[in-house]
Amino acid sequence: MNPINFRFITQFWRDTKGLAFVESALLLPIMIALLFGMFDIGQAIIINQKVTAASHMAGDLITRKTVINDADLDDAVGVALLVIDPYDRSLLGVDIVGITFDEDDDPEETWRHTVNMDENVNLPARADGLGVNGEGLVAISTVYTYTPYFSGILSGDITMEETSFLRGRKNSFVRYEDD
Repeated sequence: MNPINFRFITQFWRDTKGLAFVESALLLPIMIALLFGMFDIGQAIIINQKVTAASHMAGDLITRKTVINDADLDDAVGVALLVIDPYDRSLLGVDIVGITFDEDDDPEETWRHTVNMDENVNLPARADGLGVNGEGLVAISTVYTYTPYFSGILSGDITMEETSFLRGRKNSFVRYEDD
């Protein structure tokens, strides 16, 4: 049996020839993950701004008129979808609700137009305190579900929602009439 050569072991321990390679091999995956994560965060921020703009633009288009119909509502949804470009339009949902206030100043749903999402049933209740008897407003809720390209495995889908409450420009309530 050969005795243990301690000098060889200490010399091996102090050798730094491959240290930079080992450090790079350990840090490179972390740096790449951070880079891809930053890309996903940037995309999410841009999409969130577009969801906010879609809600505001659809609401602005609706509140320009005193009386609207299905074609006006479809136009407002179309504008919201255009705002989302170049991202996937099919992932945007729009819920537009006309709300009036009764004699107890409680909000009541008068008309609704919902596209590509479930109705936001809390929308009229969220208008509580925003008006008095005889007044009204339009509430627009937009929802977008973003799936991150790289970090989606870890974080899953991100749902972004924006709700806008607006009064009519010419009168406090925008009425709906069938075509």
